Amino acid sequence: MTAPVTTGTGAEPDPGLPVDDDFDDPQPPRRIGPLGITAVVVVVLAVAAGAYVVATHHFRQKTELTYRASAVFSLQQGDCFNSGQNGLGVTVRPCSAPHDAEVFATFPLAASSWPGVDAVQAQAQDGCSARVASYMNPELVQNALAQESIYPDEQTWQAGVRTVVCAVRSTDGPITGSVRQTP
Repeated sequence: MTAPVTTGTGAEPDPGLPVDDDFDDPQPPRRIGPLGITAVVVVVLAVAAGAYVVATHHFRQKTELTYRASAVFSLQQGDCFNSGQNGLGVTVRPCSAPHDAEVFATFPLAASSWPGVDAVQAQAQDGCSARVASYMNPELVQNALAQESIYPDEQTWQAGVRTVVCAVRSTDGPITGSVRQTP
């Protein structure tokens, strides 16, 4: 006699297929090929470059340098002043109060391009010497007064300043009163 045939419910595994009862086996590790490694390196470098750009460029303030000519070049004939520490910073003072120097003339230099320090100095000294007698009180000529010329250096020249400032300074200390001759 033969064995009875039973039909399944459909939930049983097909007897012809192997049964995998071990669902906890880990899958073998996947290997990353050369293309994958290259992609990872490119992404890491891009992120690093972006971080560098953000850290170094986007948060810095721009520094803008503007040349400002010394206040001495804005002095006018008849101004009395005290000099700053570097000789170019000035404080305008009333001539009746003690002061370091008095402006007796200002004039522009004619050259359009920088002629050199020797030429500028010579033009300034000659121009001031030619103008001092018409300003200064002749009675003060024998006093301890020295004539000086203040002229632009190359950087000041490049900023557009062509003015020479001629001043009289005491060699014995502050001056009180004006050195201008009375009309």
